[in-house]
This record gives sequence, structure tokens and C-alpha cells, in this order.
Amino acid sequence: MLSGLKAGNIFYERRLFGKDGVIRTVWIEYPPAVKSKYDPLVSAIAASLEGP
Repeated sequence: MLSGLKAGNIFYERRLFGKDGVIRTVWIEYPPAVKSKYDPLVSAIAASLEGP
């Protein structure tokens, strides 16, 4: 998992490396002005992802 600021936007990235050889990536990027709205959504998405 990686998160931070890129070009003034907040980003969240997570990669899952499957046993089937497929890499699945989630990338979410949004402006800081909507942080309070998007952070709970990103947290829910992150919690729903299972590790390898």
C-alpha cells in the first residue's frame, strides 16, 4: 500500500499479486478539498481488499 500527495492531489495505491500471476491494482486520486468525503470511501475499499 502506498499513499501520499502527487501533483497536489491525495492518492492511494494498492497492488495485489495473485497466485495466478495477475497483478491487480487499485489507484484512487482526489483533490484535498474533498478529503473528508473521500477518506471514508478509500478506507472501506482498502478494508475490502484481501491480501495475496
